[in-house]
Amino acid sequence: MGPVHKILTNTVYVGRWRFNQVFSKTGRRKAEDEIVEIPVPAIVDPDIFEQVQRQLHARSPKVQAPRMTTGPILLTGLAVCATCRAGMMLRTGTSKSGRVYRYYTCSSSTTKGKTVCKGRALPMQKLDGLVTEHLMERLFKPDRVAAILASLSSRRAEKAAALDNRLTSLQRG
Repeated sequence: MGPVHKILTNTVYVGRWRFNQVFSKTGRRKAEDEIVEIPVPAIVDPDIFEQVQRQLHARSPKVQAPRMTTGPILLTGLAVCATCRAGMMLRTGTSKSGRVYRYYTCSSSTTKGKTVCKGRALPMQKLDGLVTEHLMERLFKPDRVAAILASLSSRRAEKAAALDNRLTSLQRG
C-alpha cells in the first residue's frame, strides 16, 4: 500500500479519526468494537469519499486481475470453451515459414490435458471479428447511437450547470 492509497482510504478526511486500530506488537488488526472513532472537522465531501472507495474496490487486483481489463487481447476473461465452460486462453504457434498464428484455446485442455476436455481452438482474428461484428450490428444502430449521444449530452449539460452554480456560489461567498 503506497502513500497515495493511504491518503485515499483515510477516514480522517471525512471527519472520522480512527484510533487504536492495530496491536502495537504484532501489527494485527483489532476487532471493530476495540477501535476508537473520534469526530474531527471534515475536509472532503462524504459522497466523494464513498465514490473513491467504490472505484478503488472495483479496480482492486483482488477483485479482478489487471490483465483482464488492461490486456491487449479483446476476449480475455470473457471467452469460454463450449465443451467444458473453462476460460479460453491465448496461444501462439509458428509455421515453418515463420508466420505467427494466434488462437484461443481451452485452458482446461491446455493445462490439464485432453482427458479433461478435447480442447477447442479458434483463430484469434476470426473470433474477435465475429464478436465485434455482432456487437456492431446490435449496439451501433443509428437510433441507438443517437439515444446514447443524447443521454451523454444531457448529462454533460447537467454537470456543466451544476459546476456553474457552484462556481457562482463560491464567487458570491
